[in-house]
Amino acid sequence: METEIEIKFFFNSEFALELDEKVNFHHVISSKRQLLHNVYFDTDKRSLRKMGMGLRIRSFDQKSEQTIKTAGRVIGGLHQRPEYNEPIEGLHPELAKFQRKIWPADCDIKQLENELLPIFSTDFNRQTWVIEMPEETLIEVAYDSGFIETDLGKEEICEVELELLKGDENQLFVLGEKIVELPQVRLGNISKAQRGYMLAEGIDFKAKALAPSPLIKSMSVEQALLINLQHGLQHTQYHEHCYLDSFDDAALYQLLQGIKFLHQNLKLFKNVVPQILNADWVGELHWLARSFSCFDERFILQNMLEDKGFYIRKLPDFKSLIKKLEKQYNEQPDRQAIKDILTSTRYCQFVLKFTKWLIQFEKEPFFSQKTSSIESFATDSLEAGWRELKLASHHQQFSIVQLLSYQGLLESNLLLGLCLGNLFPAQKSNTFHSSWLDIKQGIKELAMVNIVAEYAEFETDKRLQAEYLKWVTRKQNSLLHALQQSKQQAMLKKSYWQNGTN
Repeated sequence: METEIEIKFFFNSEFALELDEKVNFHHVISSKRQLLHNVYFDTDKRSLRKMGMGLRIRSFDQKSEQTIKTAGRVIGGLHQRPEYNEPIEGLHPELAKFQRKIWPADCDIKQLENELLPIFSTDFNRQTWVIEMPEETLIEVAYDSGFIETDLGKEEICEVELELLKGDENQLFVLGEKIVELPQVRLGNISKAQRGYMLAEGIDFKAKALAPSPLIKSMSVEQALLINLQHGLQHTQYHEHCYLDSFDDAALYQLLQGIKFLHQNLKLFKNVVPQILNADWVGELHWLARSFSCFDERFILQNMLEDKGFYIRKLPDFKSLIKKLEKQYNEQPDRQAIKDILTSTRYCQFVLKFTKWLIQFEKEPFFSQKTSSIESFATDSLEAGWRELKLASHHQQFSIVQLLSYQGLLESNLLLGLCLGNLFPAQKSNTFHSSWLDIKQGIKELAMVNIVAEYAEFETDKRLQAEYLKWVTRKQNSLLHALQQSKQQAMLKKSYWQNGTN
């Protein structure tokens, strides 16, 4: 058994020559080129997948080797997985050749083998260089170029992997810092196997709402911080990949949610883990947030244009207004501008720095010590955060100005629930948040109404202006009434962080 430790990058084949130059700047002790044919196996019911295993047969140089990879972990672009390799003669797996201990106790290996089917294949050219690094370290650089193929289609493979053969894990990051200088490189947290399964099952990358971080109450504050930061980074990277795959604004919105979640954790933990503020990736996170700060208006306009402008369909001269909104939407940063950020050297450096910091933070001596309980910290933090929000919204009646003034505080507290809420009963947490989520949605709708109000202000046709303002007033009054109702319900709900935890 070996534990594979590697950093994976998504790459653009246009820059293969630059990669070769970058690699050969180091001390290369060997290199080779191979054509690799790989077939991945599983059962119809995806039994191996459910066990957290991946099985492939790799053919190369007139030889075949079967490999089992078991569940490991991925942080940023760093992949750590146990793997088991056995030479075989044929092209069908021989599971009995693997150590018995890798299988669940109740697994019938022979029956499993009989049910195995080829699910997808990968065929690619692999150029490898073995590089000698300081601290008696050897790293294999692999450049893979080819395809993943199933009955449903195929996808391109273009990746660079840095695998630690022996020595100091930190040297992976030293070399990684050189690789990220290449154009359009991205840290890859998605494996070939994961892509192959998705392709075989006809599954696309779809935007997913940010879920609560999977904290448990036995964790220390430091352990909770680590889990939260990994959770936020994973969400951000998934939606980076999703957006570049589809250019779907829903994926872009979720990517920004991931960035905001990471920011919320800086704010949440900075007083109890002060060293986080000195991390070399914090400034880059601020840069990333600033780079995307203009997109709130984009999402408002997108909502107004959804379903052919259904929300504003009753306004007079509707088609003319739609054209104005489309023009305003098209003046927002376009797909290429967003792609340029996500494929920039600076963004890739941010993810690499963040990944390195997470790995090092986990190795700090205090990390394994039970310093302070996340449970009591969460209770105190939630109590303080929601107390501040309730004080800010204590007015008997809402005004538009008041609503907009604490929009940021409301979003911060809802993110706080995603940071810490998993420590408490889900039903109570969901019930508590429901009315506040209604208020958040109402504020979003109010922002759409305000855009119509802005157009009305500059409308030269007095009749149209009067109709627009009439619609705006009616919508604002209706929203303020509904928001007042939601606020009253929210104020009455019992705090979910008091009296009872998971």
